[in-house]
Amino acid sequence: MSQKPGKLSPRPTKIIKTGYKNLIVAFSFLAFMLVAAILYFALSQATVLITPSYAEQNVGFVVQVAGEVSRQDGLLDNQRIAGDILETTVEASQEFPAEKISLTADKARGRLTVYNDYSQPQPLIARTRFASPAGLIFRLLDGVTIPAKGKIEVEVEADQPGAAYEISDTDFSLPALSAWRNQYVYAKGGGSMVRQTSAKHQITQAVIDQATNHLYSQLLTQAKDELAKNLSADQTIIDDSLNTTVIKSSSSEQAGSGQANFTVSLALAVKALAINFDNLKKQAVASLPDSYSQNGALTKINYDSFTYNITFLDDNTENLLAQIKGEFSLSVATVNLDKSQLKGLSKKEAETYLDNLSGVETAAIRLPFWTKFLPTLEDHINIEIVK
Repeated sequence: MSQKPGKLSPRPTKIIKTGYKNLIVAFSFLAFMLVAAILYFALSQATVLITPSYAEQNVGFVVQVAGEVSRQDGLLDNQRIAGDILETTVEASQEFPAEKISLTADKARGRLTVYNDYSQPQPLIARTRFASPAGLIFRLLDGVTIPAKGKIEVEVEADQPGAAYEISDTDFSLPALSAWRNQYVYAKGGGSMVRQTSAKHQITQAVIDQATNHLYSQLLTQAKDELAKNLSADQTIIDDSLNTTVIKSSSSEQAGSGQANFTVSLALAVKALAINFDNLKKQAVASLPDSYSQNGALTKINYDSFTYNITFLDDNTENLLAQIKGEFSLSVATVNLDKSQLKGLSKKEAETYLDNLSGVETAAIRLPFWTKFLPTLEDHINIEIVK
């Protein structure tokens, strides 16, 4: 049946609706891709963690100490800091014991019992000889007379020095008497023969010096305590700056004396430099050459390594009190990293590049989970130094 005139066909309407839908889908896809690309580049950040390779160096410094402060913080221009000279005098006398030494006699001594079985008394003069079975000779110290049919105890001494004469109990004969007389007059040991020991006091120069040094240390501690009372709240005395002059030093006994005690008298004049330690270290570090802060140089100061040598200065127009020379140690590393060399590299390529850089101990790279490559934008690569 033929179509009636005046009515429109519905097919063109369907074609228009389908094209509109396709356009929306295409636009949405492009918008999604654009947003995804923007998010990718915006969120694609890389963090490079660098642990520098440090080398330790010793650096010298010179800081001058001035007596007048022109700034409240105590730091002055031209490598100077503020400080004060403190002075005191201390003195004391103290008794010390002499050295006690043990002396061993050269010759052995002991006691004998001399028997006289004869009917007549037997006189023996001093230094009469008594012989042991081994032939060792001992001599009578004092003359005696042994009564007939009696005995007497005597003291004898070895004829020669040495430990060989330290013998135990034994029988003794008298070489000066005839063989017949020795049958009646003889001696027996009354104990061991020994070299006697005795104690003696002795004052040597070493003992005097030791006592003087002991008193010196005590006075120095006393002086530091007295000087500390005059310190400002932020000041410290440098022990190496203590300038000590001995005003008086004497001993009541001379070397060689045998007295049991002696007295040492000592007087000291002590001068010290008082400064703010923190200011000294700040000024020393501030004097580092520019090479330690340029071209990517990294430094770590060892603040416990400072050593000092103090020189007191005489009166001068600049009102300088002292000059401090010293040194300290610091660790130095130089990392010259060009981020442009890392753009677009894979993680492995970037790690290889970093490992070959001088001054780099270790390197680590952090990337988002969706990529294995570093950003192509240099400002999306962040460098962090691990200290």
